[in-house]
Amino acid sequence: MSRKVEHQDALNNPTAAPADFIGQNKPRPAGILQRIRRSRNFAGAMDGLIIVVSGLAAILICEMLLRFVPSLQLPVGEGEYVYCGIPRARHQPHALYGYTEIPGNSYFERFSPLDPWNRVQINSDGFRDNATGTGSPVFVLGDSMVRGSLVKESETFSSLLNAWHPQLLLKNYGTGGYGQPNEIRLYEDKAPNIPHKLVIVGLSLSTDIEDNSERAVMTPESVDITVEPAGTETKKPSLALQAHLYLWQHSKLYNWFYSTLLRPYVGDRASRRDMGHAIELTRRLFVRLAADARANGADLLVVVLPGWAELAGRDDGLQPAKQREMINAFAAATPGVYVVDPTEKLAANNPMKTYGIGDKHLSPLGHFLVAETIDEWLLNSWSDGKGLAGGKHDFVKTAPVEPDCTQFSQVGS
Repeated sequence: MSRKVEHQDALNNPTAAPADFIGQNKPRPAGILQRIRRSRNFAGAMDGLIIVVSGLAAILICEMLLRFVPSLQLPVGEGEYVYCGIPRARHQPHALYGYTEIPGNSYFERFSPLDPWNRVQINSDGFRDNATGTGSPVFVLGDSMVRGSLVKESETFSSLLNAWHPQLLLKNYGTGGYGQPNEIRLYEDKAPNIPHKLVIVGLSLSTDIEDNSERAVMTPESVDITVEPAGTETKKPSLALQAHLYLWQHSKLYNWFYSTLLRPYVGDRASRRDMGHAIELTRRLFVRLAADARANGADLLVVVLPGWAELAGRDDGLQPAKQREMINAFAAATPGVYVVDPTEKLAANNPMKTYGIGDKHLSPLGHFLVAETIDEWLLNSWSDGKGLAGGKHDFVKTAPVEPDCTQFSQVGS
């Protein structure tokens, strides 16, 4: 068919396209098409490369920002240790409590390069408590906040109260990672053999509720503790878990990403899936601990220990207000149970001073403020505190130490 006839057919075709009139349907040479395709592929590859490079640059910038601005970091709880004896580890399994520290161990610890080194001497029972005296024993239970994992032993709130009140001998059984199930097992084991009138237990709002959900289960009427000796799990960590642990220890950005976005959805975190259930479980654990204390003729004082995230205005998803509501209601309804909350004193100060710079345990000033809060209760509200002498106490900052094992001549300082 001639071009003239083809054009005439287009005129008679009501559905003809503009190309039918201007001759744009002419085929292009194959070489031109190939060059166009190669150009488009190259442009797409460059776009992808720019996106990848931009993403890596953003990650690097965020990582460096978090490293140079500690106030933006999230706590990770990883430590650095210098051991001064044969044991090159901190913990050992325990049939009842799950684990303790290794008896007689001596080492230095710090939890970030921005925070100080501190000496640690473990007693014969496996706890960081070397207090001596003839005062009336007081059980002190808790986790790393109570243990004083960012301070010298002499700076813990229990040591300060021992110095302020020689009539008392606070025995600090605080251990990093403990929850109420571990503490109850420990108290039920040791309390019958040590006459005492008071039990002080820390309630760490940022960790205890999760630890409790992993180590206890509710029954129709009460709660069962399911603590097992640490290290009994022999299964090799999966590749994903190994990658997580590596990133957790080496990346500040991953700490933030995991804690903020992933943590509520991965792992065995029953507390975050059902906070109401987790809070009720914790309440029942305190019911059991209060009954144990009452059976030993002792009062129970719960010390609320807020996490750094709460005082820094960050939401860690653990509903500290509801935890406070639970423990205050429980104490109000239970004879012999009392609550003190140092949050107001802590909030009146900069969180970068009451908690660590990189690590987020209580600092020496934080422990001092907790000690002041407990001291006020001992003097003004405890029925057996009438013979205690009051007085003004000033916070004294002590000199830093270096990880030199020859310094262990003076225990706990």
